[in-house]
Amino acid sequence: MCFSVIPLIIIGFYASSMFKDTLILNDTEVLKNRTGLIKERIESLGLDSADYGNFAVRFDKLSNSRITIIGLNGKVLADSRENPAEMDNHSDRPEVIEALKNGFGVSERYSFTLKENYLYAAMPVYGKSAEIIFVLRTGYPLTGIEKEEAGANTALLISVIFFALIIAVVGYISIRGLMNPVLEIQSGARRFASGDYSGRIFVEGNSELHSIAESLNEMAKQLDEKLDIIGEQSNLQQAVLASMKEGVVAVDYDERILLLNKTAEDILGISSESIKGKTLQEAIRNSEIQKFFNRVISEGNPVEAEIILQHERDKFLQLSGTLLYDVNNKALGALVVLNDISNLKHLDTIKKDLVANVSHELKTPITTIKGFIETLREGAIDDPKNAERFLDIIAKHIDRLNLIIDDLLILSRLEDNPDGARTKDERIPTVLRSVVEDFEFKASEKKLNIRIHCDEDLKGNINKNLMEQAIGNLLDNAIKYSDKKTDIEISAAFQKDELVISVKDSGYGIAEEHMPRLFERFYRIDKGRSREEGGTGLGLAIVKHIVNAMNGTIEVDSTPGKGSIFTIRIPQSS
Repeated sequence: MCFSVIPLIIIGFYASSMFKDTLILNDTEVLKNRTGLIKERIESLGLDSADYGNFAVRFDKLSNSRITIIGLNGKVLADSRENPAEMDNHSDRPEVIEALKNGFGVSERYSFTLKENYLYAAMPVYGKSAEIIFVLRTGYPLTGIEKEEAGANTALLISVIFFALIIAVVGYISIRGLMNPVLEIQSGARRFASGDYSGRIFVEGNSELHSIAESLNEMAKQLDEKLDIIGEQSNLQQAVLASMKEGVVAVDYDERILLLNKTAEDILGISSESIKGKTLQEAIRNSEIQKFFNRVISEGNPVEAEIILQHERDKFLQLSGTLLYDVNNKALGALVVLNDISNLKHLDTIKKDLVANVSHELKTPITTIKGFIETLREGAIDDPKNAERFLDIIAKHIDRLNLIIDDLLILSRLEDNPDGARTKDERIPTVLRSVVEDFEFKASEKKLNIRIHCDEDLKGNINKNLMEQAIGNLLDNAIKYSDKKTDIEISAAFQKDELVISVKDSGYGIAEEHMPRLFERFYRIDKGRSREEGGTGLGLAIVKHIVNAMNGTIEVDSTPGKGSIFTIRIPQSS
């Protein structure tokens, strides 16, 4: 459309130039004829130089042309519109020079005297002796021509603009009809490129553009279906990886990390976002793991190993590695599965400790009983005084065996059915008083004062029997490890939808290093004192299991030499 207008503009400029040239050419011819007539007239009159001025003014009015008479030396002798005395020498004027040379001269230039553009024509004037006496010059202002040219240019410009508008409108309508399908295809292609395959491209007719549009639509449909399948597979893969309890790490042959699931992040303590594009050495700063990956890649066979990650708490990892292959069965790198077996190791340790502790706890009374029985058999039974003392010791150790077995059975029941504690609303003061009554005699032996701080109307959703046993175990420990003539306080209250029961003593207290293992079975702070007091080492373990059965927690706050506070928190349904 733009290229169609350019020829019009060129033609317009050419026509404008031709029009101006034609006007000047016509005026030049007129001026030439006019100058010739005036020349003939002045030659026929034979005027003296004194009459030149009047002649010039008279013929200026008759011809409407400026008349100038110029001497052969270039001096202006007369001028119809200016004072000749004030005018420059005209010997250098082009029209004068040409007139003297060829008999006629013409020039178009700006007149500094009259301050406007003029068309000049000059002819030599001859005397009676046929010699040139001066040069006659006539001048005609180009103002009229310029006005005509401006008018013609304006009309031409309007014509060009008019035809340009017609061409533009017609071109726009034509191009729009051609471009609309192209723009529709372009817009659709951009949508497809951005991943939006929902829309379709519509191009009417049976043109080549229609075929292209249909091909793009079919391509978008197939891409959409394939991307849906790929997306579903990817989501399924991510869901499987995220749901795995095992950590999964994949690297390429340059040991650059390709994949890391959430479990692996948690096990290794790293983030998949922070290790993008990093190598194994940069992301996982553990030489054992790095060596394992290197071994998998170098050997090319399935490899297994166990390592320990040393952090705040040691982690035991079981590693299983194999080569990673693509769909064409080409090896890409290594795939390693990390299994955190810390709990299994911990349970294994607990089982070993439990067997050792149970054996130790049972062996002591059994050895003692066996020893005294053998002593009685060897003759001590005939000594009534010693025999009775030995039998009392045997009975005491049998009672201890019963206590250990009873506590172990309680723990076994709680572990077999950790959620089996049936609860209901109970009066808490009644529960606390019942526990205190059971231990009044034991407390009186050490002259201990047991105080209860509890609202008489306080009720809680608990298992009464289990709670009495838990508080009883805590109170029993408080009595065992308190100095004589001290106070023991049992408190109960509601705090933020929780029933909070605490047992506070002023006993020996517990050192910080014992806190992590305080609730383990058979764990004793002071083994000699514990056995001397008749403890089994299972009391706090039973308390923890009871509290867990009621979805509660237990806390310990203790200062060596000042006493301890055991706090039970049982959530209450609102």
